[in-house]
Amino acid sequence: MPGTGGGIVESTPSVGLASGARRAPPAWALGLATACNGAFSGVLVITIPQLLAARGVPELQIASISGLSFLPGAFNFLAAPILDVGLSRRVYAIALALGLAVLTALSLNLLSDLPALAVVMFLANVCYFLYTPAIAGWFAQLLARNEEPVLGAWMSAASVAGFGCSSAAAILLLRGLPFELGVAVICLIGLAPLSLFFFVPHEPMPTLSFRDSFGPVTRNLARIMRDRHIWRMMALFAVPCATFSLTNTLSGVGRDFHASEAFVGLIGGVGATLGGVFGALIAPVFVRRFPPLALYIGIGVLGALFTLSLLVPARTSFLFALAMVGENVFQSAAFALIYALVLISIGRNNPIASTQFALINAASIVPIVYMPLLDGLGYDRGGLAGNLMVDAGLSLIACTVMALLFTKPWKDTVRAEDTAAPEPGAT
Repeated sequence: MPGTGGGIVESTPSVGLASGARRAPPAWALGLATACNGAFSGVLVITIPQLLAARGVPELQIASISGLSFLPGAFNFLAAPILDVGLSRRVYAIALALGLAVLTALSLNLLSDLPALAVVMFLANVCYFLYTPAIAGWFAQLLARNEEPVLGAWMSAASVAGFGCSSAAAILLLRGLPFELGVAVICLIGLAPLSLFFFVPHEPMPTLSFRDSFGPVTRNLARIMRDRHIWRMMALFAVPCATFSLTNTLSGVGRDFHASEAFVGLIGGVGATLGGVFGALIAPVFVRRFPPLALYIGIGVLGALFTLSLLVPARTSFLFALAMVGENVFQSAAFALIYALVLISIGRNNPIASTQFALINAASIVPIVYMPLLDGLGYDRGGLAGNLMVDAGLSLIACTVMALLFTKPWKDTVRAEDTAAPEPGAT
């Protein structure tokens, strides 16, 4: 996260990799691990809303269930210290992936019980949002600082790829196979990326006790409360500058574009995957030329203008495809920047790496929770036009406010984001 430097992490004992450990795979290969939770997220975000819409569930209710299910992302830093104690982050990552698979399968079997579905999707997202800090805290100890933007980009790209492929294939598997067999195949495919873990060096067992892990978090939160620059950065991620939450709700309004269920699934899968991977991998190229902060706000502005441009053409299946692909390009580029900035702030030999990742990243989850609700209200009041105008309008307002807020501290932020700078907490 920009501006965090080493300030968020208190000095703690080093827990570097044991000498003689085998060499880690390249940063891009490590990033592929997020294809696992991306695949299950595709089912939760795209497939389940499709199935609910086919059952006649109102769009506002679908959006509310989806939005509230993301709530764990805003508070996962409270549970993340568990990932830094007791067992290795490798074990936690495997356990969380298995839990996500089981809860996703259960969600698919609760479509007729919406209250129970909301609870199970909430729990599934607890696993989803803790899985990423677990692997990020693990992998950040293996890489040099200048490799972390590459890891961040590939984490975003793999997550999008898993999300998109699952979105395209899941509905076809569920419709073309016996339902329970389709669910089983989806879960097995989603867990396949865990095979990467066999090639990643083991990390040493955590040196912090349960109490020692939570203690620094309490003090770090107090430090954030006193640091105006950190407040600015948390605000940047918490407001909808570059959230592009339409990627989570467009699948439920495919009928407004006269798009069939199969076409929605295909575009939500293949099209969104290609757009998302492109957006994630192009972000590091622009980071070499522009300060990440300016780039993040710029992505928000351009993306909002793109969203408004969707109001002009006739509503066709082609326009739906353009909307889904375009929104995913902008969202993935924004998340690649967020991942890179948070990973840079972690550094190596950080015993609370997972906690810090979750703490800083939590702010970026906040708008994912409330924006689907606001977009749903816009749709309820003004149809598709209201949906698009609410999403784009709030993004433009947020970008304007944040640009004004960062008018003075630009130089400090650019220095904090410099990948050539010393590791956070380095001595």
